[in-house]
Parts: sequence; C-alpha cells; structure tokens
Amino acid sequence: MPSWRVVRGGEVDFVETTDDVASGLSEAVLIGPGDGAIHLEVALARLEPGGIVNGHIHPFEESFYLLEGEVVFTVADQSYQIMPGGFGFAPIATAHTWFAASDAPAVWIRTRSPQPRTLGKTNGTYPVAHRLAKRSGQPIAASDRSRRFVGHFDDAAMPKPGSLQIKGFRSSAPTNVAVWMLVDEIIGALHHTKFSVLFDPTDSSMTLDGQHFHPFEETYYITAGRAIAHLEDESHEIGVGDLVFAGVNALHGFTNPGAEPVRWIEMQAPSPPTSASLFLADDWSTR
Repeated sequence: MPSWRVVRGGEVDFVETTDDVASGLSEAVLIGPGDGAIHLEVALARLEPGGIVNGHIHPFEESFYLLEGEVVFTVADQSYQIMPGGFGFAPIATAHTWFAASDAPAVWIRTRSPQPRTLGKTNGTYPVAHRLAKRSGQPIAASDRSRRFVGHFDDAAMPKPGSLQIKGFRSSAPTNVAVWMLVDEIIGALHHTKFSVLFDPTDSSMTLDGQHFHPFEETYYITAGRAIAHLEDESHEIGVGDLVFAGVNALHGFTNPGAEPVRWIEMQAPSPPTSASLFLADDWSTR
C-alpha cells in the first residue's frame, strides 16, 4: 500500500542541532525517509532568541514559512526582516543565513527537496566561510522589484473559494477551496512547491476533490480549524499543528464538517507535472 502518515503536533520532539554553522537551532523532522518519503523532507525549525545559522549551502532546495517570532533571513547577499506569514526560498548552492531577532523563539515550517542525504562527513549542509548571519534586514514590500526569493502572505490576500485551478489540473468542482502560491517556479523553485490553502465547510459526504492520488509526494500542515483526513481506507480527525503526508499514489481527501474554514500549508515534491498531476479515484474505479 502506498505510504501515508498523520503526525500529531503534540507529539513532536525537537532535537538541538550541533554543528559549526548553527547556535540555538533545534529541529523536529516530521516527514523523511523513515516515513516512506523519497523526494522531500519536512521539518519544524526553532531558533532561540539571538540564535544564528551562519552561511551555508547544500545540494537541495530549501523553503520556509514562518509561524512564530521574527527572523532576519539573508539569501544571495540580500537580507530581509521576516515576520509570521513570511516565506522564503534558498536555491541549490546558494548561501543563506538566519538570525532570530525577537524575544521569543522563531519557528518555521522547513521543506527540503530533493531529499537530503549524508555526503562524506556532513548531512549535506556545507559551511561558507566568512558568511556570518546579518542582524538586520529590510522589510518585505510587494513594491520592491529587487526582492528575490522571499514574500509575505496575509490571510486577507486569499481569494474567495472557487473551482480548483492548480498546476496540471483544472476542475469545476469542488467550489469550496482557495489556493495562494508561496513557493514555485516563479520564486525559483524547480523541485518542490509550497502554498496556502483555505478549505470551506463541506457536508459529510463531500471531500476535497474526492479521494485522489498523484505522481508526487504531498504534505499538509494545519494552521487553523479542524478537518477529517481520509487516507486509503482510514479516516483521522486533524487540527492545528498536525501534519498529513500522502506518498506517491496514496489515496487521500478531506472533509470539513465544522462551521469554520480549515487552513493549511501544503507542500509537494517533485514539482507537479504540467499535465495529469491529479487523478480522481472515482473516475477510474468505475471503468
């Protein structure tokens, strides 16, 4: 059976990072090779106040979405002040740094693809000499045409729910979902995507696009509301801080039986193809 998993936010364990690059950084890997994933790694990263991650590069893409705190993120020699709702991306072999600029820990969802692997004596992260973390950066402004690899999402920017229009798939149903892209080819990512989703209430018989499957791995990190995840032949109630993983060809869909919308951050790897990126189970099981 294809791989899938539900990770409960209350059961997440952070492990302190011990290397020559970071100070005050701890990580909780949510999805990786042990969960059947072969294309991506999804983790929560926590940087204590004043913590730093000095310059480094790696042979995989890395993106983030900031949940709590404030950081200064430097990438390709440009430094940005990142607030909750801010997101960013570090291309392959591009130096980047972090600094926790608030009085409380900074926490972000981190996505890496292709999946990291051990190379030599490292975990795939290579220090860049003399690239120290910057302590200040410019606020993210939509009007800044020099801005690269970063952005900011506000819930008010989410379009009204409507038909599903995503890369490689168009459908007039359902009409209760809205998508706002964060990380994709436009920002420079070639191996994975990250986007915000709003999922309005449904009746008990309706799931998000029905149970479906696709030729890439997908994860959903819940940021607001509650839903029911239908994974193969099981159903699980999920809430804020929980993560759902659906591997290649794993059947999955969602129901929102409550009165309020559900919001999540969704991640995919490899990046979906330009066509035939989603298959509805009902379309094929009746043939």
